[in-house]
Amino acid sequence: MLLSSSSSSSSSSRCAGRPSAAAGTSAAPAAAAAATAARSAAGAAARAAPAAPSFLLPARRAATPALTPRAPGVAARARSRGGGYGGGGGYVGSASGPPPLDRLIAAVPWLLPLLDAFSYGRFLFYQYPLAARLVSPVAPLVSLYASVPFAPLVCFFGLYLGVVNNQSVGRFARFSAMQAVLVDILLVLPRLLESLASPPAQGWGLQAYITAQNAIWVLVAGTVAYGVGCALLGKTARVPFVAEAADAQISR
Repeated sequence: MLLSSSSSSSSSSRCAGRPSAAAGTSAAPAAAAAATAARSAAGAAARAAPAAPSFLLPARRAATPALTPRAPGVAARARSRGGGYGGGGGYVGSASGPPPLDRLIAAVPWLLPLLDAFSYGRFLFYQYPLAARLVSPVAPLVSLYASVPFAPLVCFFGLYLGVVNNQSVGRFARFSAMQAVLVDILLVLPRLLESLASPPAQGWGLQAYITAQNAIWVLVAGTVAYGVGCALLGKTARVPFVAEAADAQISR
């Protein structure tokens, strides 16, 4: 009797525990489904929410390139090379260019090659009287230059020592004067050829001689006009094949 009662009680307890375990097993999937539904709802709400205006967002800072400081030695060499003047011919210290005195000092030296080459234009002046009238204002200065003994030599060394090698004069004027001196030196070559051979008196040789004389005058006159014009405008004239030599001489 006792055994039957104990077995019936144990079987009844096992039967009572089965519904609770089954209830616990069925509750776990329900909780997981609820959590998944909550996450889906939160995601849908986030997607449906309007985006924040751009002006409310923190501004992105633009990357600033690093500036390399210029070495003092480089700046000093640039100033000494330019003498206060930029490579393009402008005056660094002033937006209006070099002062009027520097422009005048840069323009006057170009008279030296013009006076020395004046004799090469005698045939051109004879053929074209208009050209003679254009240069007539310089004629008295040419006569004075030719009549004073050693005037070309005095003017040459005075210009070279007083302007080109004068460190108190700005590089703008010194460079212009050095180019004028070099152009004047180049005029020695045709004079040397004339001294070695007498000019032809007639025929095609005379025509070639006249053409060469006219070409020298036109070339020198054009170079002088270019140099004087650039000097008065405050620009650096650079005569081909001469500017490089002038640069080397001034930079020493």
